[in-house]
Amino acid sequence: MAIRLHRSPVLPSEGFLHGFPERTGGVSTGPRASLNLGVSWGDDRAVVEANRRRLAEHAGFELDALQIARHVHGTDVWAVGEPLAADAQFDGLVCDRAGAVLAAFAADCIPILFAEPDARVCGAAHAGWRGTVAGIARNVVARMAALGARPDRICVALGPSIGPCCFEVGPEVVAAFRDALGDVPGLVVAGPRRDHIDLRVATRSVLERAGVAPEHIDTAPPCTRCEPERFFSYRRDGKDGGIHMAYIGMV
Repeated sequence: MAIRLHRSPVLPSEGFLHGFPERTGGVSTGPRASLNLGVSWGDDRAVVEANRRRLAEHAGFELDALQIARHVHGTDVWAVGEPLAADAQFDGLVCDRAGAVLAAFAADCIPILFAEPDARVCGAAHAGWRGTVAGIARNVVARMAALGARPDRICVALGPSIGPCCFEVGPEVVAAFRDALGDVPGLVVAGPRRDHIDLRVATRSVLERAGVAPEHIDTAPPCTRCEPERFFSYRRDGKDGGIHMAYIGMV
């Protein structure tokens, strides 16, 4: 099967490229079949590089333009051009130059892409529940603003990620969200056994509090756990599965 990209209508098409690749069109085999784009869980690095090369050719960017940092469920944000150590750990990236392509890895966590067309600034983030609570999306908005972006002009798309249908959590996680965000309508969803959290509602709340206009936020991606033919899912497959890589850049 060919590479398939989920794209958001909220992000500008003129001057930007972006995509949330689905799992088809690569060369990985077994549970990671086929477009596994991450090396963290044991896939052969040469195979992952081949998958990334296929994606770059399909999407129209140079593979060496890809900007990658290790994600650790934190809140640090790197601006392209700043010194970057070999063991750097950032869950957010921002850029104000054409040519660079920012990557955000996820397999149930939310890959978030940002674009401000007037200032020509873009960003990417990996947001698990810990990063969501701690404000990784807010920090990306702040770093973009430092590069000249206006928060109310930033467009944000949440990529395929675990939905409220599947994100069952314990009471300590519910408490962490409520401590951080308060009583946000729709944040906590009652489940058959335990409560579920809607990470999309949480992220929207964080973004709006950071000054992003509600109409500029796309928070309706598909659920990764529900669609095994399209997406990898850590909740469903564990570390035997693959990893997605969302991307955004300016042309």
